[in-house]
Amino acid sequence: MTSKEWRSDNKRVLLLGSGLVSEPVVEYLTRSPDVRITVGSNDEAQATALASKYRNTVPQLIDVGDRRNLSAEIAKHDLVISLLPHTMHPFIAELCVDARRNMLTASYATDALRKIAKRGAQKGIMMLNEVGLDPGIDHMLAMNLFDEIRQNNGTVESFESFCGGLPAPQFTNNPLRYKFTWFPRGVLMNALSEAKYLKEGKIVNVESGTLMQVAEPFEVMPGFNLECYPNRDSTIYKEAYGIGSAHTILRGTLRYKGFSMAMDTLIKLGLFKSYKMNLSGYSWGDLTKQLLGNKSMSNQECKSKLLALFNGDKFRASTLVKLGLLDSDPIPAGIDNPMDALVEKLASSLMMPEDETDVIIMNHSVGVRLPSGKCETHRSNLVVYGEEGGWSAMSKTVGLPVGIAAEMMMNGDIKERGLVLPLAKEIYKPMLEKLELEGIMERREVESEDF
Repeated sequence: MTSKEWRSDNKRVLLLGSGLVSEPVVEYLTRSPDVRITVGSNDEAQATALASKYRNTVPQLIDVGDRRNLSAEIAKHDLVISLLPHTMHPFIAELCVDARRNMLTASYATDALRKIAKRGAQKGIMMLNEVGLDPGIDHMLAMNLFDEIRQNNGTVESFESFCGGLPAPQFTNNPLRYKFTWFPRGVLMNALSEAKYLKEGKIVNVESGTLMQVAEPFEVMPGFNLECYPNRDSTIYKEAYGIGSAHTILRGTLRYKGFSMAMDTLIKLGLFKSYKMNLSGYSWGDLTKQLLGNKSMSNQECKSKLLALFNGDKFRASTLVKLGLLDSDPIPAGIDNPMDALVEKLASSLMMPEDETDVIIMNHSVGVRLPSGKCETHRSNLVVYGEEGGWSAMSKTVGLPVGIAAEMMMNGDIKERGLVLPLAKEIYKPMLEKLELEGIMERREVESEDF
């Protein structure tokens, strides 16, 4: 069956992307007999395998760069869900507006999308964004918490939010204490990002390349050995969340302790550089030695120089050894810069195997002043584990909210047009209720001042 054969009274969804996050979306939406899904992908085998598991679902080989064919596919459907890389969303959004079709993504709303959405609003088009995990569930839990605090006449004085997608603790025995579920470049680039947040009424800026150096222990969930560091620009949430009274606003990332030091080690050695190098015939050890100044040095001299570079810190030096960056194996042909070499090394050694599981950890800590003058800390904790032989925690916590949001859009439960985020009670309340039915639910804590 193709999409052309579907009845006109069915709800027709074009899902762009057939990766791990896509299956929970398809499973959730096809619970309804009225929904018909086309899984559009440039990986025909992957799309076919996914579509074969669920009713009313068909695969479609789609080249997103083929504007004419993609436009034709969009026009056949009522809703477009894009789980493709965020850089592709503006192009897809333009075509959705042209075809007068609503669009849904789990990614951050960029300035480019906001501009396109303004044109879409004039045509009655909705572009719902940031409905995955982070961004997504983090917004919903935060807004729900703020609303309850306000209902009790409390004042929000601080807001700190952290989230991390991690290997389950038993699968962390490597120098990064981390494993990749998709190509490592995105994680590496994020480690170089700038950050900005509000601390005790003052703006704090973190310069590019120094983010790993400002990581701190995360003590809120002491059962996990975690560290945290800021992510992106947290100051924009003062207005977005309506917490103008807050003197501290910080959103950040969680990793197991040791991640930031290992990443900073790779940065300091020069492996995050993208300048051209002739790496033909190089081994991994040759690259490390060249970055230290002399490809011809012995392994013992190399180790001595590494210890000197890191002021005798054996953890940092051994990070490179354990990652295989002193090995004699050749660097694959075609790689011509340190960053690409590092991406290849991590992709070949630290991808998460199918027989291992992951965990999602999220925490919101809100400092509250009560009408009595008493201060409390209200916490929302979310921990979700992946299923052995089933969906990963990341797949569930991104895919299920996307599926729920799509259902709400097609049922007419969201009235706003243009660019929409899940910050209104009419959106986040029913979404949180439905997520709870799927086993994705927070645990609350309230901690009063001891002195």
